[in-house]
Amino acid sequence: MKRLFLIAVVLLALCGIGVVAWQLAGLPSAGMVWGYGFDYSPGPTGRTLTIEGVEFVEIGPGCYLMGSEHLARGGDLLGQWCARFGLPWGDQPKPSNEMPVHWVEFPSGFWIARTEITNAQFAAFAPDHERTEDSPRDSDPVLDVFWEDAKKYCGWLSKQSGQAIRLPSEPEWECACRAGSNREFCFGDDEKHLSSYAWYLENSDLKAHEVGSRRANAWGLHDLHGNALEWCEDTYHENYEGAPADGTAWTEEGALYRVNRGGSSFSGWDFCPSPRRDWDVPGGWSWNRGFRLAYWHLDH
Repeated sequence: MKRLFLIAVVLLALCGIGVVAWQLAGLPSAGMVWGYGFDYSPGPTGRTLTIEGVEFVEIGPGCYLMGSEHLARGGDLLGQWCARFGLPWGDQPKPSNEMPVHWVEFPSGFWIARTEITNAQFAAFAPDHERTEDSPRDSDPVLDVFWEDAKKYCGWLSKQSGQAIRLPSEPEWECACRAGSNREFCFGDDEKHLSSYAWYLENSDLKAHEVGSRRANAWGLHDLHGNALEWCEDTYHENYEGAPADGTAWTEEGALYRVNRGGSSFSGWDFCPSPRRDWDVPGGWSWNRGFRLAYWHLDH
């Protein structure tokens, strides 16, 4: 009997070690790996589609790790390690609004626009929208757009095209920005390379620039870092506790703020990382805010 008990204890210990090793390896749940294999990251399928002049890129099914611990502050080594596994010991770091880091799954994938919506594209819907001095050309991103304006454009384009056009969810936006990277930027952690991919405070001359004129990320998407701060569908939450894990937008009736992402041509580099989050009231000050589109096929 003692031998059976010892065997059971050893097996349980080995299982525990296996779980810890699995988590330390940064792998998704066993169910996700079972469904997608070890090539579980979403990515472009190679299919594109242009709807009323807006080019969309299809991102296939998969899962990725959303959020970052980069802005967490304080804590000792024990607390930092225990925090990763939800354990209460040690002096734990103060979490940021990019936490907890969590896995998000896209069972059917999604489509997202290659670039931000331009002045010319928006003018087809709202010809009286006044262009800003910082973004005057047809090929510049449309700026000074309220969240409600972006939603109305989505509704208009949906009627024009027969597709369910919408704003991207936060998980979709961050997944597209990362383009398979688990670093702070789509290209790594060193902000010195940001100017190749983004128009931001250091290189923009405090104005927006033609969409797609900086280097694309690994998925062929432009300007997710910088140029225009982009509205998402989600209402703002102070952290990711309770966030959906299926890639859909997290919205609450009566919430005051909506999320925007990516930094702008007026932002310092530290506002541009992939997991960085910003927010504003939907009808609030919007001078550097624009948007890009996403959609599902109607048979989704």
